[in-house]
Amino acid sequence: MYHANVPVLELDADVSGLDAAFSHDMQTYSAISNQDFNELAKLQGRKEAMELKGDEATVLDPAYYEGISPAYVGSKVKLTQNEQEHAITFKELKKFSVLNMGTVYSTIVLSDELFEKLEKEIKSYSLEAYGISNQDQAKQLTEQIEGVLPESAAFASYYQDYARGMESSGLLIFMGGFLGLVFLTATGSIIYFKQLTEANSDKARYRILSKIGVNKREVRKTIAQQVLCIFALPLIAGIAHCSVALIALSRLLNKNLVIPVVICMGVYTCIYLIYYVVTVNACYRIVTNNK
Repeated sequence: MYHANVPVLELDADVSGLDAAFSHDMQTYSAISNQDFNELAKLQGRKEAMELKGDEATVLDPAYYEGISPAYVGSKVKLTQNEQEHAITFKELKKFSVLNMGTVYSTIVLSDELFEKLEKEIKSYSLEAYGISNQDQAKQLTEQIEGVLPESAAFASYYQDYARGMESSGLLIFMGGFLGLVFLTATGSIIYFKQLTEANSDKARYRILSKIGVNKREVRKTIAQQVLCIFALPLIAGIAHCSVALIALSRLLNKNLVIPVVICMGVYTCIYLIYYVVTVNACYRIVTNNK
């Protein structure tokens, strides 16, 4: 647990020098000093201390996506304030932030000397940063703090971001799972009824086979092999297609999705196996029914 008072500057910047796929020429940054960043990083248990000098700066972008976000490192931007310009060069990119995103703009870290110089020209404002344990269970504390703060105060907490993320993720998981089950059920049902139709058509052929000495066990084995091919092809194609898409998604999100992907594929394969077993039994009953 910790408490820190952090001076912050709001700075407009000409970012036309950034190589970004989607970017405006002007952007507002929230700036903190190198010293404050190092102190917050240490309090948060991050071994990410840095040493900036002169016009060097570091950008904190937890939503960074390679190929979509700007190519920060080595790029120059101009801080424009009170008709004065201060050129800075991004030395590093950190894919996290030491401040809650709900109370600040995109955050940059400036060298201590440049921050002090700008602080004389622009009035800074203070952020009160608190670190607590069990942040994802701080619903009651968050509501109590919001109740005592004035409406003009800006407040953001880990729990708010966590709750919003869980709500949006839960909705996406439900929609994806529901649609996936609908399509899986539809595909399995189509194959099931198609095989029953073909079994009725092939009934006479299997009757001939039984007359020439083919026993029921061999008939069942033949049906199982025939139905297996029909079920296996779409399942293999679907798994291959999803694997390629999910590899691209994991790279985009910079997350390892192997475990959830394997679990989902296992569930879908089990459902397909149930359809397969039911179809084989139904086809077997049809072709061995002498009525």
